Amino acid sequence: MSGARSRLEGRGRAALFVTLASLSFAVSAPMAVVAKPAHPLFLAFGRVLLASLLLFAFDPAGVVRHALALPPAVRLRILACGALLGAHFALFQVGLFATSLPAAVSLVSLEPLSVVIFAFLVHGVRPTRREQAGVLLATAGAVVIGRAAGTGEHKLAGDLFVLGAVSLYGLYVAAARAIKDALPARHAGSLIYGVAAIVIFVVLPPLGVLDGVTSLPARSFVALAAIAVVPTIIGHTSVQAAARTLPPAIVALVSPGETLGGLVIGALFLGAKPTGMELLGAAIILAGVLVAIVGPEPRTDGQEDAKAPDARGSTRA
Repeated sequence: MSGARSRLEGRGRAALFVTLASLSFAVSAPMAVVAKPAHPLFLAFGRVLLASLLLFAFDPAGVVRHALALPPAVRLRILACGALLGAHFALFQVGLFATSLPAAVSLVSLEPLSVVIFAFLVHGVRPTRREQAGVLLATAGAVVIGRAAGTGEHKLAGDLFVLGAVSLYGLYVAAARAIKDALPARHAGSLIYGVAAIVIFVVLPPLGVLDGVTSLPARSFVALAAIAVVPTIIGHTSVQAAARTLPPAIVALVSPGETLGGLVIGALFLGAKPTGMELLGAAIILAGVLVAIVGPEPRTDGQEDAKAPDARGSTRA
């Protein structure tokens, strides 16, 4: 009886986490559109810089203490995570501005597939059959939406940038999983976001991205602050914390939830109304989320179970 109650509580916690994190991430792409004419790389840089500074301000002594106590191997992993995350954000923001909003937020739904593939390739973490089915359904829904996404602003070059960001996300998650027990999620976030900001900043002056920043309208900076606080700090921190106990496939399903929320926000506030095919794809994505969360099967492979506590975990990019 206690086992059944524990599983029920676990499912409820997973559902609540996916819902709240998805809502947090859903505002990212629409807010980036509101931030125009800000350069996409400036937005990528600003969101991680502000997120790093704010998380550091919450507990500066704790961040410094953990940073100094980290062994060299973990420091290298944090540098790698920051570099991957910075590249992920940069590619996504550039892709978002180069294609349509529906196409960009739809392609984000492919991140679960990237996460599961790299979790298996790097850590040997096999998803359960239900989780596999959920991820496959969500991915199928993303394909349906992507094929029907806006024809006017929908450009292949932008799609390719977003797909590059999706691929880097899976690799980033695999790298971040290796440091999940080294320090608290909020401290890790401050350090990783800081490294990501440095990595992106390196390319800003050569590309002339900083030219004209001071002349941007106030709404650009307000939108940038919203992106830093809601999807980056609230969304990412909750994902980092939940990823320490939830299976990678469940955490990865935040991405399809982000797609649904992004499409709704875009339709209501930016006039980017989804087509019938996009609505069909959204329904398939939701079905995938429900299949993965409702009744996940226990792993039966003893060797795999032994690996799970050390290999689980994820971080939303």
